[in-house]
Amino acid sequence: MKDWKTYYNKKMPNPNLGIDIFLSEKFNKGRKFNIHWHENMQLYFFTKGNALVGCDKSRFYVTAGSIIVINNNELHFLESLSDDLKFYTIRIDPSFVFSNQVDLCQTKFFSPLSQNLICFQNLIENDKQILNCVTITIQEYFAKKIGYELAVKSFIYQLIVLLLRKYISKFLTKKELDSKVNNLKRFDLIFKYIDSNYSKKIYTKDLANIIHISTYHFCRIFKQITGKTTTDYINGVRLQKAADYLNNENMNITEIALRCGFDSINYFSRLFKRHYNVSPTKFKKDNKQPYCIL
Repeated sequence: MKDWKTYYNKKMPNPNLGIDIFLSEKFNKGRKFNIHWHENMQLYFFTKGNALVGCDKSRFYVTAGSIIVINNNELHFLESLSDDLKFYTIRIDPSFVFSNQVDLCQTKFFSPLSQNLICFQNLIENDKQILNCVTITIQEYFAKKIGYELAVKSFIYQLIVLLLRKYISKFLTKKELDSKVNNLKRFDLIFKYIDSNYSKKIYTKDLANIIHISTYHFCRIFKQITGKTTTDYINGVRLQKAADYLNNENMNITEIALRCGFDSINYFSRLFKRHYNVSPTKFKKDNKQPYCIL
């Protein structure tokens, strides 16, 4: 088992099938999947509410009908922006589309996909073909009528064809892929450090020293991986921790701000309102139900 904080590995419920579909609902405002990555391709299909999804350097505000494609080895997170968020997750293991007989399709398409040499655009909206394909796949998976495995596999094939024809964003060389994965592994130490020390002063030069590179190169690679500056990322972690405390602890706003590493209460309140579109006080009042962090 890989001991990386941001690496996420969940076993398939049926290893012989190689696909997992599940529904997430009653996601209150502020509930989230923290930043992570995995080796399976994944889709989010939103049917209700609003959310913020981050994929590498990009940020997407999604609503009902939106589909997000998560590529293999792609750092991402999800955060609910409403109290009624509802979405399906479709996890696809490469073995699901592979066969024992190596053929042209496997060599030309599935092998590059499994190695993340082909990357798709993340956000898909207003595409009836993709929407129908995803919807039917979900229906077949849960109905489990005779032959549903064949049906699901056929629609996943169709989905991949549509993505290949309309939503390829880039091709990676093996060297580029290796560099990307190595950076994810190396910077995992940084994500661990920030998550453990968010209440303290954190200086960029100290973070750079952890992985033994210059501050300049650290800032460049960090922005490349997360899409954020170090300061913005650290503040984001602090705001997430603050939301958790507001939901689950009997502390006042000042105590929470200080515990989360903010020296200025006014600065904390401004950042919190900008991120959640509501003041910390109102957030605490409106979100009395606890939520889970992945």
